[in-house]
Amino acid sequence: MAANAKQLKQYTFKQRTEMYHKGDLKNAKIDEIHYSTTGERISVPLGEQKADSAPRRRGPGSRVIAKKIESKQEEMKEYVERLMSLTSRYLASDPGKLQAAFATADVTMVGSSNLLRVVIRNYVKTGDTMTMTFDKSTNRATKTEVTTNLDDGSVTIALAYDQLHDGLTYPGKTAITSAAAQLEMRIYTYDYRI
Repeated sequence: MAANAKQLKQYTFKQRTEMYHKGDLKNAKIDEIHYSTTGERISVPLGEQKADSAPRRRGPGSRVIAKKIESKQEEMKEYVERLMSLTSRYLASDPGKLQAAFATADVTMVGSSNLLRVVIRNYVKTGDTMTMTFDKSTNRATKTEVTTNLDDGSVTIALAYDQLHDGLTYPGKTAITSAAAQLEMRIYTYDYRI
């Protein structure tokens, strides 16, 4: 997995990030991603689409309402930043920590298929579960699913891997859902090129 991740850093690709609140698309943006020679991730914005905001209110109390809306938006922005930080602790984890966690993981075959399921408990937080599925014939990851929490609300992370023509595996679609915040983030990566 570490060798695969290192090779992927040679590629430039596009990433579409969509944010849904209460089922409605609130924001979508596309970035072009590449890595510097030192391994630093560089994101270049290509476009952004925001949901139409409500028309500005006038009359008694409009400033108070505007301040409340601004405060809620700031809270949501801060929550999304913490949610993404938590997600990265699972999906971009330290290879040494992941290797150590494999030693105590539950490993099972999925039915009569060629899939191997690895379940790791208490990986980042007490009570969390990270399930990684691998194709045993190719030794490639096919998906990762995480159940954890943030601010006492459940969070699920589902990552589906795709494969490039040269055999490298990349995160094709990631869905991050917070039931308590009624929030879903969908991240798609595509158009990989050297």
